[in-house]
Amino acid sequence: MTATFDATTDTGPNGMLSRFGGPRNLGRFALRTVGAVLVVAGIGVWLEPTAYPGPDLVAMKLGLSLFLSLAGFLILHDRDADQGPELHIDTVRREVRLVKSTGGRHSVLDRTPLRDLGKAEDLGDTVRLSAANGEVLGCVSMADPQVRARLCGALQDAGKL
Repeated sequence: MTATFDATTDTGPNGMLSRFGGPRNLGRFALRTVGAVLVVAGIGVWLEPTAYPGPDLVAMKLGLSLFLSLAGFLILHDRDADQGPELHIDTVRREVRLVKSTGGRHSVLDRTPLRDLGKAEDLGDTVRLSAANGEVLGCVSMADPQVRARLCGALQDAGKL
C-alpha cells in the first residue's frame, strides 16, 4: 500500500514551486505596495518645505493629502474584499472543495467527491468541471503536465472524463 500527498499545488510553468505563490499573490503584493506608497505620499506632502505657507497652499496640501491617504487606505482595504470562493481539487482524497479565504483563514464551504461530479471536459490545457446537474463548477488551467496528468487520471478513475 502506498500513500501519497500533494503538497505543492502552486507550481510555475517549469513545475517548480512559485516563490510568491503564483500570479494572484503577486498581484495582491503589488496592490498592497501601491496602497502603502499612497498613504506615505499623503503624509509626505506635509514634509515638503515651502517658501510661502499661505492659506491657499495649506488648503491644497490638505486636499491632496486627504485624497492620497484615502485612495491608499481604500486600496489596502480592497484586497480583503470578497474575492469569492476558490475551487481546490484534491487528487489524493478524490474530492473537490469550495474554499472561502478571509484574511489568513480558510473555511471549506462544500466538499464533493469526484464520483458525484457531472462530466468533465478536457479542453487542451484546461479541464472544465461540471456539477451533477450540469452547472459548470469551474475551469482549471494547468501548465504543469504532471499535475494535469494526476487530475485527468483521477477523473478517469472516477469515470468523469
